[in-house]
Amino acid sequence: MKPFRTRMALLYVLTLLLSTAALLAAAAAPLLMARGSRSAVLLYAAFSPLCHQDPERCFLLAGFPMAVCARCSGIYLGSFLGLVVRPFVRPLADLRPPRPPAFLAVSLPLAVDAAGNILRLWSSPAPIRFAVGLLWGLILPFYFLSGLGGLFASRSETQ
Repeated sequence: MKPFRTRMALLYVLTLLLSTAALLAAAAAPLLMARGSRSAVLLYAAFSPLCHQDPERCFLLAGFPMAVCARCSGIYLGSFLGLVVRPFVRPLADLRPPRPPAFLAVSLPLAVDAAGNILRLWSSPAPIRFAVGLLWGLILPFYFLSGLGGLFASRSETQ
């Protein structure tokens, strides 16, 4: 069995690749649609369970909406950036998640903005939706890798 640090590095690389692929796929859908490619429909369909895809709340590329809304775009980009900086902030084998106040600090703006929009108190423009999504997305990889690593740490200890 490989050492835990090696397994964490592999999990990190795989997570980074999947995050990159998701980000690129969300942006590729409108570009493919502009070229008349049928594969664009598959990309939109793949993201539809994850996002409402309301065209009025999506950024446009090549005249077509992205496969995810502005808030989800921010979350995807934030998650990617969080993954990129994660090894510089904390060693991959360090499974401690961020403290709860950090999660609350980045979650509160997203929650307030989403609640205000749901309750029709305001309608945030796409850049605001993107910014709160980006902020929240930045912290997600820290929890995701901690949880995933914890699963593998527990599994190796029981074998």
